[in-house]
Amino acid sequence: MQEKLESLKKIKGFVAVGAFSPAGELMAAVSTSQDMHLAEIGALANDILLKAQEETDIMGVGRGSLIHIVAPRANILMRCLNENTDFHVSETGRAHVHMMMVLEADGNIALAKMQLEKVIMDIAADVR
Repeated sequence: MQEKLESLKKIKGFVAVGAFSPAGELMAAVSTSQDMHLAEIGALANDILLKAQEETDIMGVGRGSLIHIVAPRANILMRCLNENTDFHVSETGRAHVHMMMVLEADGNIALAKMQLEKVIMDIAADVR
């Protein structure tokens, strides 16, 4: 899992990435910043992701799977991959992974989204 996350460091503006359990527990992380406390930040981002998923369900547009937060000095991407048929229950052989990536404000967002999708699918194979 660590190797898969390391591949994201090539993206322009990369700061950090973490893979999390659905409960927000950090499974693996890569960071170029000593000040990035991914376990704590990821748990907060996980709460935001879960709330957004509930709201998109209420809106009737389906369960959201990606949040992009734009801040003055960073872009934060939070992605959920849930293969379970019931979103609230883990099923054997099905992956449920959350990932968070932090990029500098001028980072390559398009490439980050594409690579995040590839890596989360690779990590899903590790947790099935």
